[in-house]
Amino acid sequence: MRFTSPLRMSGITTAVSEVLPCILNSHQYNLETIMTADTANATMPDTTTLPRSKQNGHIPASKPKSNGEAPDIIDIRDGGELLRLADSIRSGLQAPPGSRTLPSLLLWNEKGLKHFEAVTYTSDYYLTNAEISVLEAHSAEIAEQMQDGSILLELGSGNLRKVGILLKAIDAAGKHVDYYALDLDRSELERTLSQLGPRQFKHVRCHGLFGTYDDGRAWLSKAQHAKRPKCVLLLGSTIGSMSRDEAARFWSDWARMLRVGGEEASIILGIDGSKDGDKVFRAYNDRDGANKRFIENAIPQANKQLGYEAFKPDEWRQQGEWNAAEGKHDQYLVPMKDVCFEDVRIAEGERVYIVTSVKYDDKEKARLFRASGLTEVERYTNADGSYGLHLLSPMLIN
Repeated sequence: MRFTSPLRMSGITTAVSEVLPCILNSHQYNLETIMTADTANATMPDTTTLPRSKQNGHIPASKPKSNGEAPDIIDIRDGGELLRLADSIRSGLQAPPGSRTLPSLLLWNEKGLKHFEAVTYTSDYYLTNAEISVLEAHSAEIAEQMQDGSILLELGSGNLRKVGILLKAIDAAGKHVDYYALDLDRSELERTLSQLGPRQFKHVRCHGLFGTYDDGRAWLSKAQHAKRPKCVLLLGSTIGSMSRDEAARFWSDWARMLRVGGEEASIILGIDGSKDGDKVFRAYNDRDGANKRFIENAIPQANKQLGYEAFKPDEWRQQGEWNAAEGKHDQYLVPMKDVCFEDVRIAEGERVYIVTSVKYDDKEKARLFRASGLTEVERYTNADGSYGLHLLSPMLIN
């Protein structure tokens, strides 16, 4: 299903008179330490000597590299400083009973990424198949909206079952596009890009960006990219892991940056709109236990961040809850006995919040776009309209 706004992307150019500062996205910025803790002693391909892309604003994109070359991964981190989660763990657990938290970034170490990949293959996790169905039905239309010579920046290293569909459609449309996968897990970038071999595409060139969302926003705003059309891609309803206010601030930062260049810019955003409580609950509490393993992996990861065994993994269990009033699913870690952590006592059965999955109906989507300074141009949905890819413009509308 496709819905079109009166505003079309073709020919849109916008500009503002001053560059607005980018605000730090603390949600991903801390992730670097998590990946480093698990991979510091791992054997991985040596990418430290890969050349940085010169990115001189060429249109069209240069030809893909010859087969056999290492993936083009650019380290864009600002100073390479590592941020630690130990303080966040302590402050979250020192909160009053009933409001204790653990940082959701504990979920996304290398093992956590593998656990989540398993989640996406469970029969009850409907989001991946819903998004694939939208891409299969509409990727050609989305590709036609893409400007020749564009930079396509994906926030995250990409699920190839999904982004591969779009890249093939862009290539088939003859659009010369540079695809950049942005991630803080270098091994995940290596894995993704190695599967996007140069012989797959005639017109699309694939790269990796090693850094945070903030690093990616700073990189995209550089002068050498100013004359190129840009599209920022976020699939998988990842936006649901932020609160509604956090999501609006996040996209507002990106919208302000994209307006500055004066060239055509857009955002493609995947959003889950399902408010069927039973369906959503099953997606995050599957019968095979994949979600359980994903969430409970945060406990040993917290121990790694703290530097000692503060928690015994077998004393904690995952618990999910659908919050109908707020239209979201929350995940908790619950101790099965009283737990003492430094000077804090966590009682048996007390829920410790770790991550959320917010769902958006049409009115909530409209509020999000309005608060972010974005205008919806096109909407592509699955058969029942519950999942959509939204083509958004950062253009300011009076």
